[in-house]
Amino acid sequence: MSKHYLIFIHGIGELKANDRTALGYEKLWQQLIKQSGLTAAEFNERFGRIEVIWHVDQLQSAEATLSKTAFPDLNSSSWNPIDRIRSFMNFFIGDVAAYVSEDVNFIRRTVWNQIWNYCDPETNQTFPQLLESGATYSIIAHSLGTVIAFDYLFDLFNPESPKLFVPAPNVEKRPEDRQLTVQDHVSSAMATETLQLLQKRFRHFFSMGSPIGLFLMRKGALWAEGEPFAEAYNPVRREGRAWCNFWDSDDPIAYPLAKLFGKNIQNAECKLLDIAVETGWILSAHVDYWKNRTVAKEILRWIEE
Repeated sequence: MSKHYLIFIHGIGELKANDRTALGYEKLWQQLIKQSGLTAAEFNERFGRIEVIWHVDQLQSAEATLSKTAFPDLNSSSWNPIDRIRSFMNFFIGDVAAYVSEDVNFIRRTVWNQIWNYCDPETNQTFPQLLESGATYSIIAHSLGTVIAFDYLFDLFNPESPKLFVPAPNVEKRPEDRQLTVQDHVSSAMATETLQLLQKRFRHFFSMGSPIGLFLMRKGALWAEGEPFAEAYNPVRREGRAWCNFWDSDDPIAYPLAKLFGKNIQNAECKLLDIAVETGWILSAHVDYWKNRTVAKEILRWIEE
């Protein structure tokens, strides 16, 4: 039986020496195993995980340079409220500023390449080879990572012109592309076939602490005329697919989304579920979805079908 792969995409915030444990991937993975009732070996036979780390050295260096150059005396560990706010602006809002452009950007390319060039350590197959052999995949994302995942899915299932998340690199047009360490690219000849394969093998989207509602403001056409957001498009559709949006009412970044996307009657066929959970208060509420039992149980409910 082919595996079902879970693609993990983290949210805003700097990483310390690329510490994967700080992302929560391992915490949620262990919760999934625990809630499944299977042994770790049994669970790993059925499910695989692809860990995406888009807050790479270049981004972290740029934010640190911005912070140290503008505020050389800033101490991120200071309890001065202004210092705390400036640290937040540099290392959290900085991520949003780096991604907010809807065109091809460095974060998009990093996410795409880490997924596309993933190699299963057991079978030694790359992600496209796994899909070709029958594997399926779902996406689990947190905070800004949910916006990245939504953009990926929107491009993939765009009703007017579906497309891959990023095109082939173009160093002349985008000099930053030379920073990418890419092994394989989708050629123009293979783009249509790849697009269809990614569409066919996709199953579910799980968002946690998501600001997707706020990011709909990027599209002026969705709110400038007529009823705001009445044309917001949910890309997670077709029978058997679900979008589970986990949110804590104490999380200031999280938005419930079912009613918002429900304003577009064309989304009536889509299964978008807002699932309220209790993960903590303010900061804990936003970062502790990864270890929440309800989150794990609901994800299992869908991926085990």
